[in-house]
Amino acid sequence: MSILFQFLLPFVAMLVVLIVVHELGHYVTAKLAGVKVLEFGLGYPPKVWGVKRGETEYTINAVPLGGFVRLLGEEDPSDPRSLAAKPRWVRIVVLGSGAVMNVILAMFLFSLAIMIPRDVDISRARIVEVVPNSPAEEAGLQPNDVIFAIDGNNVDNISELSYRIRLNLGDTMTMTVRRADAQGAEFVDLEVFARWSAGTYVDGQGVERAQGPTGVTISPAYGSVQPLSLEDQEEIRLAILEEYGLGPDDALPPGETVPTTTLAPFSETQWEPPWEAIPDGTIRSFEALVLSRNEIESRIRGGFSGSSGGPAVTGPVGIAQATGEIVQEAGWKSLMEFAALISMSLAILNILPLPMLDGGRVVFVLIEYVRGGRRIAPEREAMVHFVGLVVMLSLAVVITFFDVARIFQGEGILR
Repeated sequence: MSILFQFLLPFVAMLVVLIVVHELGHYVTAKLAGVKVLEFGLGYPPKVWGVKRGETEYTINAVPLGGFVRLLGEEDPSDPRSLAAKPRWVRIVVLGSGAVMNVILAMFLFSLAIMIPRDVDISRARIVEVVPNSPAEEAGLQPNDVIFAIDGNNVDNISELSYRIRLNLGDTMTMTVRRADAQGAEFVDLEVFARWSAGTYVDGQGVERAQGPTGVTISPAYGSVQPLSLEDQEEIRLAILEEYGLGPDDALPPGETVPTTTLAPFSETQWEPPWEAIPDGTIRSFEALVLSRNEIESRIRGGFSGSSGGPAVTGPVGIAQATGEIVQEAGWKSLMEFAALISMSLAILNILPLPMLDGGRVVFVLIEYVRGGRRIAPEREAMVHFVGLVVMLSLAVVITFFDVARIFQGEGILR
């Protein structure tokens, strides 16, 4: 039952909402344009259930990995109510409306998540170590500096710090830190470059570690000291041994100790009224586009893995696993932000100029424009989209295989 409520139900509910909203964009714009809508389907065939209302059949299908709106004559303009018979600008609007609806949904979900009261970690981030010859050292960052803001944006915790840095990959950002010494404390603004990629370094204990975009290691700055359970201490001990390539029965290397206490972060309840949450949610939505672009470019450059440490690509099974982990670790409220990110990802994916996708169909409309109104033969366009469908389904099978293999190995997708 826990799998049902923690993984399947949240995933299915999220998927249904994202699909219905996307396809609703195509459906409404097609109806307004006078295009005949043959079918509005949830899932992919074979059909499980269907009902016809007017000229449109509404169906639920057996493969719950998507949805579709089937329009009359998507490639064939022979019928005056077909999509292909409409002016080019109408076809582009109908084809692009699904992605637009996903963007609007993401903006709504981000805004709603900001409006709901939630406990936020406000422990800040303290610099523990500065890697030699790194951007952090060049900028003048020092151990024990506490990071308060990046480019004027408040940084409450380590997660927010990572988010702000990844938004600025390849750019120089202004980092505001609080620096204390024997004479007192002051706030200092430093210009720090966020690298696309960097090698590893060897820390003071002789352990090889990743440098990260700026070249600092960090820890929570503030919190309450609480004892660690014996189970947690043992987990830390095993992690230390694993870093050194040692087995569970080996002794800890010289200089390494297992902590008996931990710094529990301070937190506070935060929320925003609608007139503040909606602009902030809109900004967050488009920042998600920047993060997606930076993630792709970083991986191409051989850079850093995502902030979650998860795989670069995952499919429906991996998304279902991530959904369950989010519900388990952060609760249902965080699921809205995750759904917003997925919605933005769907918008980006669908508008890519790839066969079968909405963006691929838009490409054929643009080719028609470049050719002075001469169309690609309908059967040729249909064949291109069919090949694209086969390629996409094959890729989905491969990704699903690795997603399932990861689950059987007991590995999480977010940790």
